[in-house]
Amino acid sequence: MSEHHRILVAIDGGEGGRAAIRYAAARRDGSDLWLVHVVDLAVATGVFYPYGYAGLADEVREAGETVLDRSEKLAAELVGADHVTTTLRDGGVVAELVHAAADARMVVLGDERRHGLSRLVTGSVTGRVASRAPVPVVVVPTVWSPGQDAHRVVVGIADLDASVELVAHALGEAADRGGELVLVHAWELPAVFYDTTLEHDQAAWEADARHRLMQTLDRARHLAPHAVGTEAWIQIRQGQPAQVVADESKGADLLVIGRRGHAFPLRRLGGTGHALLRESSCPVEVVPPAPEAP
Repeated sequence: MSEHHRILVAIDGGEGGRAAIRYAAARRDGSDLWLVHVVDLAVATGVFYPYGYAGLADEVREAGETVLDRSEKLAAELVGADHVTTTLRDGGVVAELVHAAADARMVVLGDERRHGLSRLVTGSVTGRVASRAPVPVVVVPTVWSPGQDAHRVVVGIADLDASVELVAHALGEAADRGGELVLVHAWELPAVFYDTTLEHDQAAWEADARHRLMQTLDRARHLAPHAVGTEAWIQIRQGQPAQVVADESKGADLLVIGRRGHAFPLRRLGGTGHALLRESSCPVEVVPPAPEAP
């Protein structure tokens, strides 16, 4: 099997990594699992501990190998030892995972429900990997477990007219689960604009948005012929986008969102996407923008 068909599972040594393994094993569709653990020796031996003894780097690597060994045993129980490989990498966690993602078809990570000083010091690994990886990235809540299928996939739509590939991808996910797809578009304007802009035109605007999403859905079906029989529903909601999409995806099998095609590189996911990675109660798949035609 080509190495590009495998699923990269980021291992952190905690429950997040175990949840990622369980999700990847359940959704692998014949793919091998590639478990990757990254140790940042610069941090462990030089930045926060400048006076560490010479053997600290070796101990950090040994701890990383132990983490991988334990994770490999769990994965082997789920998919068989012949379908599991492991790699220990040195370097920055985000940079190494993004680089490794080029040799996989998908990346799966456990979520990070960290607060306070921990997030301020280390930042969000999941958000930064999802913002930069060249392949889809799935972030799995630590509370997720197989067997919770609701046969429903939700896709959050920001751009009504430029989301055909995203909807086609979500249709495929719904078809693979034998379920339905819900397209959700949320809109919000500052209150100062309500009286002058939307007081009399809200219904007409929502009808237009629904019509445009129906056109997007029709075009997406041509890109996902295997999902021709998959039912799809459109929801137009007023409210804060992250909150609306999170509410609509409660109890879903998967939430699919896209990255912005034109944005400053470090913010390609956007604030709404980062919020959903933190707050979603179901796995979230971040799909990179489709390559632009010449």
